[in-house]
Amino acid sequence: MKLLKNTVCVALAILLMAAYIPINTHAADTASLKSGVGFVTASSLRMRSAPSTQSTILAYAGKGEIVIILERVGNWHRVLYNLQEGYMHSSYLDTAAVENAELGYGKVNYTAVNMRTGPGTSYTRIGQSKQNDLCYIIGINKQWYKVIWNDQICYIRSDYLNLTEYPYENKASAKSPLFFRGGKSIGTPVSVASLKNSRNYIANQNTSKADQIIASAKKYIGVSYVWGGTSPSGFDCSGLVQYVFKQHGISLNRTTTTQYQQGSFVSKAGLQPGDLVFFQNTYTTGISHVGIYIGNNEFIHASSSKGVTISSLSNSYWASHYYGARRVL
Repeated sequence: MKLLKNTVCVALAILLMAAYIPINTHAADTASLKSGVGFVTASSLRMRSAPSTQSTILAYAGKGEIVIILERVGNWHRVLYNLQEGYMHSSYLDTAAVENAELGYGKVNYTAVNMRTGPGTSYTRIGQSKQNDLCYIIGINKQWYKVIWNDQICYIRSDYLNLTEYPYENKASAKSPLFFRGGKSIGTPVSVASLKNSRNYIANQNTSKADQIIASAKKYIGVSYVWGGTSPSGFDCSGLVQYVFKQHGISLNRTTTTQYQQGSFVSKAGLQPGDLVFFQNTYTTGISHVGIYIGNNEFIHASSSKGVTISSLSNSYWASHYYGARRVL
């Protein structure tokens, strides 16, 4: 009995300790959230390795140059200046949590990140970016970047985007801002068209290919299921996938099992639009069904009961029969 009591006490102690252990997830990683931007007001401002005048000088920022504010530390700000992290004294920075800021391009650092119409999760989701997608940064709003992404103006939480360039208005940048300098307009109205017509524009080629394939597949929603079908007069599941990808110059095998042998493995958590998702035991043993992942936990496929349609991976049937995914783009 004494041994049982001791065992129970130890178990309770472990549970109590676990309750106080923080769970490290990307979503909770506030260390990389950006709280705003700052403009240097001194003629030459030192960036140091620690919040102290005795610490090592890492760089000098000129008057009017822009830094990204990470956090306040006493009388100092932890900042990013030209892609380098350090500390600057707050007395010489004009800071703002909401500001126009042309920071150049950043890369999405996570899979399936929601892009929204405003700076917060309560705003409408307008799409999902993929890892390494490019976003042209045109502002910051309380820890959210305002960006141009895939020909849309939208918002992404700042910890999901890594800067890849020096801010265009800083002296070290070889590029010139298109829309803003010092937080103020320089005359060109912010628009997707203005960016696309400028030297600053870089397209998301991989995203465009996936979007094109998904758009093509959606044209056939409602087309009847036909066993062995490989044309718009009727598709089976692998026939639809093969036909749509072929329209965009990508050759895939004919059957589900041989399509699964192509491309590279993708975890379910890492799915990106354009990936192929496979299912088992829908009518026989082994892999027997395939669809095209379109984002938001949905896929388009030729269903034997509904024809070409969109379904959710969260649906109990598809979730229980999920087999795996392959990336062929």
